[in-house]
Amino acid sequence: IAGMVVDDSHDEDPETFEVVLSDARGAAIADGVGVATIVNSDPMPAAFLARFGRTVAEQALDGIAGRMAAPRTAGARGTIAGQALSFGSAATGEAAHDPGTGSGAHTTLGSVGLTDSGSLARSDFARASSASADRFVGGHGSDSPFGPGGSRTVTARELLRGSSFTATGEADATGGSLAFWGRAAHSSFDGREGTFSLDGEATTAMLGTDYARDTWIVGLALTLSDGDGAYADRGTGPQHCPEDLDGSLCNGAVQEGDGDVEASMTAAVPYAALQASERLKLWGAVGYGTGEVTLKPAMGGSLESDLTWKMAAAGVRSDLLAPPQEGSGPALALTSDALWARTSSDKTHDLAASESDVTRFRLGFEGSYRVANEGGSHLTPKVEVGARQDGGDAETGFGVELGGGLAWTDPTIGLSLDFSGRTLIAHGDDDLEDRGFAASLAFDPNPGTERGLSLSLRQDWGGQAESGLDALFRADPLADRNGSDTTISRWQAEAAWGFPAFGGRFTGSPHVGLGLATGARDYTLGWRLTAATGANVPELSFGVKATRRESEGALPEHAVGVELGARW
Repeated sequence: IAGMVVDDSHDEDPETFEVVLSDARGAAIADGVGVATIVNSDPMPAAFLARFGRTVAEQALDGIAGRMAAPRTAGARGTIAGQALSFGSAATGEAAHDPGTGSGAHTTLGSVGLTDSGSLARSDFARASSASADRFVGGHGSDSPFGPGGSRTVTARELLRGSSFTATGEADATGGSLAFWGRAAHSSFDGREGTFSLDGEATTAMLGTDYARDTWIVGLALTLSDGDGAYADRGTGPQHCPEDLDGSLCNGAVQEGDGDVEASMTAAVPYAALQASERLKLWGAVGYGTGEVTLKPAMGGSLESDLTWKMAAAGVRSDLLAPPQEGSGPALALTSDALWARTSSDKTHDLAASESDVTRFRLGFEGSYRVANEGGSHLTPKVEVGARQDGGDAETGFGVELGGGLAWTDPTIGLSLDFSGRTLIAHGDDDLEDRGFAASLAFDPNPGTERGLSLSLRQDWGGQAESGLDALFRADPLADRNGSDTTISRWQAEAAWGFPAFGGRFTGSPHVGLGLATGARDYTLGWRLTAATGANVPELSFGVKATRRESEGALPEHAVGVELGARW
């Protein structure tokens, strides 16, 4: 009987084999039987499960964080394909927090854009250029036409992944309210350990309910996660698969350490938050889930095992110095959170038991000092500093982020100026750079109303410029940052004019925009209708927007978007 030892990538319990010598000629054999033991510590499935478990934990916490920060306004709201779907100032600034999880105060019923090729296109309605110009829709977020992805079509699966809903009931007799919510999230990950590498994706559907009253909220989220990926080990040699029982060969010559992997898991995640005082908010979440993982080595066969997932996370935000309501004064806030997740697989006939832990700790301070000047204007310098430590059995690293800026506003003339910047100033990888800078100018002589003339101008360099802690607190590990090129500059200009419509109960606002970047131009023309401030009418909004995008070496792209929104 012939046998073959395969240098694969999956972890197995120690194995033994016997070597029997007989019929010796010209020598004497004292003991004709020898026993040998094969011990290995290959990375699969532990390497995949560590990253899969971390990704699912971050997806669940992202959805729960939105719920904890959500207003308890009765009604329903949702998103399609994860896009910020709002015209108007009420929701523009909040949409980035995912209105589908409740953090937006505006209900968007639908927004669809059609490109000139007839495909469903991503909405490019992004964050506002400054706090004083919230009603300008544009910017340079990840979905900006000048972002890494540019414009592209969206598949039905992507629509599901980024879609979400929230339904909140009226307050009961005790002042509490019950809400139901759901969302789907999709993330990719990769990893490398010596000659071994893997990549994968995880998609999680969440359905939850929570109850909020006074200063606390409690809830439960149920999650269903699926993951798949591939792994490879360049340290193993190619082999020809042995013949199967039917005489066929499995793919011919393959790398012994290569293969595919799949995982599925169902979990429950209870969570709670408490506003302990006006300046202190605490939150926490725990999770437990079960499922299975399947390895499919390139050499053939399928190896299955049950998996178990555990998670715990907690966080705090404290306004150490509350910002002044008027006049001059300092403000200082602390924010911090910690995450631990463990994903383990059971021992089977073909696989050894595995256990993988990941940890993450983040700490940040945000400080500012408001200087009020005679005449009503004020100047606010601000600074942010944060630290982050990723540890455990996946990507690890330590980094320090520094951000700051200077904002000046004069409400008497409706003019505001803002400078901001952030940079990763320390990291274990000295070659890693991640920084961004921005300057913006906004003119809005009537900031309390949508009517009248409004203008904004913004220039960006490199990556994200403001909210340095938001960049540091992103879910992706620091080791995965691709850096940013500060030599790349982007310009965005927008203008709008609001006038009374339908007897003054609504405001109609035609708006135009121009965006310039290296090798690209973006022209926009649109019109939106919103309920007038103080008008006794339903808060309805309607908008239409046309975009022409010109890029060097490509044909112009045209897109039209239509939006209908309501709040009740």
